[in-house]
Amino acid sequence: MAAGWRWWRSAWVVLPLAAAGFAMAAGPVPDAAAAAAFEPIAARAAAAKAASWPALLQQIATDPALLGAPYEAAPLDRGSREADEPLRASLDGFDCVTYVETVLALARTVARGPATATAYAAELAALRYRDGEPGFCARYHYFSDWAETRQSAAVLDEVTVSVAGDPANLANLGLTHGFDYLSRHASATPALAQSPARLACVREQERALSARDDGTPYIRSTSLPKIARALQSGDLIAWVADVPGLDVIHVGIVVTRPNGRLELAQASKRAGQVVVTPDLLRYAASLKQQRGVRIFRPRDPR
Repeated sequence: MAAGWRWWRSAWVVLPLAAAGFAMAAGPVPDAAAAAAFEPIAARAAAAKAASWPALLQQIATDPALLGAPYEAAPLDRGSREADEPLRASLDGFDCVTYVETVLALARTVARGPATATAYAAELAALRYRDGEPGFCARYHYFSDWAETRQSAAVLDEVTVSVAGDPANLANLGLTHGFDYLSRHASATPALAQSPARLACVREQERALSARDDGTPYIRSTSLPKIARALQSGDLIAWVADVPGLDVIHVGIVVTRPNGRLELAQASKRAGQVVVTPDLLRYAASLKQQRGVRIFRPRDPR
C-alpha cells in the first residue's frame, strides 16, 4: 500500500474533539467500546512509559489490541462527503499510515497524560490534520508532507543522514515531474473521481509540494544492512517509491529485540493485518518498487 495514498476505511468509532478544544460539527459520542479499546493499552504501557520513550513506542506498536487488526485500504474516505471528514479513531483496522499515526498518537497520549480516549482523539487529530481540524482538504495526502510538518511541530526528527553515516550510503530523490501520482490516478480512485472539490484539494497539495521539492536524501536499499545497527525501537522507516510522481510506498515502525534482531511492526497488505514481521532486512529486500528508506525518530513529548 503506497503511504502516499491516504484512502482509508470506514466502520470506525468516531471520537469527539469538542471536549478537547477543537471546533467541529456535532458528531457521535464515544461509546463504551471506544473507551474499552483504549484503556487496556494505556494500562499495559505503564511499565514501558517508566522505562524509556523508545520502549513505550515499541510496547504500543506491538500491543495485543493492535496486532491482528485487519489491513484496510482507504478507510478515511468512506462515508464522508466532499470536504467533510469526521475524525475516525477506532483501533479495528488500518492501512500502513493510519497505523503509524495511531501508534504515535497513543504513545504521545500515554507519555504526556491524561491517558484518556478524549486526549487520544485530540492527539490523533493534531497529527493527521492541519491545525487539528478534521476535513479532507486538511488531511496530509502525501507522507512527505505529513513528515515535514510533523518535524516543524517538533513531533519527530528526520535522522536519515545521521543514521546513514558514510555519504556513500545516501542517494537523492527529486521527482522529475513533481508530485502528481494521486491526481493522475484520480479516475481509478472513487474518492477523487466522484468529487471535483476533493480532487482540487489534492492538486493544490501536489502543487505546493512540487514547488518546494529540491531533492530528498534517502538511504540506498543496498546500504540498509550496513546502517541497521543505528536504528532504534520506535523509529519510523519509510520506503522511498520508485514510482513516478509518488514519494513513499510504505511505512512501518522498527522493533528491536535483546539479541539485536530488527523486526518491523506494520499494517501489512500482504498479510492482511497488523503484524510484527520477524526480519526487517529480509522484508526490505523483498519489497518492490522502492529505492531505499528514510528514517524518522519520534520525539519524547514530555
